[in-house]
Amino acid sequence: MAIFAELRNECLIRELSRELNTDVVLFSFDGSAYFGNLQAIEDCRLALLAPAIHAESSAVEILTAGGEVIHVDFARVDLWPLVGKGTAIVSDPLETGEEVTLATLPSTDRQESHCLIHILRREIGERVFIGTLGGFVFEGTLGAVDDELAILTVAEIFVPGTSSSISDTKLRSAVVNLEAITSVSTRRR
Repeated sequence: MAIFAELRNECLIRELSRELNTDVVLFSFDGSAYFGNLQAIEDCRLALLAPAIHAESSAVEILTAGGEVIHVDFARVDLWPLVGKGTAIVSDPLETGEEVTLATLPSTDRQESHCLIHILRREIGERVFIGTLGGFVFEGTLGAVDDELAILTVAEIFVPGTSSSISDTKLRSAVVNLEAITSVSTRRR
């Protein structure tokens, strides 16, 4: 459990507490993504998700690391292993998206995350690719780096185990836990 204590980002949990009764996507260390309406945060540790307002189904959707979507009535999600969250949901982000080819991004040792954060701070306003534990890659325009969180306007979010991505037509913003980043790449305009 020590790795989850290291990943725990109290700023991200505080940020989530402001999203109550809002549709969110929670991205976990294990490569899973959870889509639902955030009903409560229990003991600063668990998020209670109900079916999302903008969902294609009347269930909480769980995208497994293998790419399978599972539908459940409610979900309690551990907040400590979160690598990021998606908000400003336009339509169901876990429905089949467009085909993408994900280029291999440079990977670094987790101990280097503080060096990556320093590099990321210089990229505000630029198009960035942020890789995280669990294999997620968040692509978008970097708006801010505050409280060990990166705030992005989403272009796409690449999900491990699938050949599709979550695009800006379905989800507009993301917050990434900087304790969980493994790579930072940029694309100049």
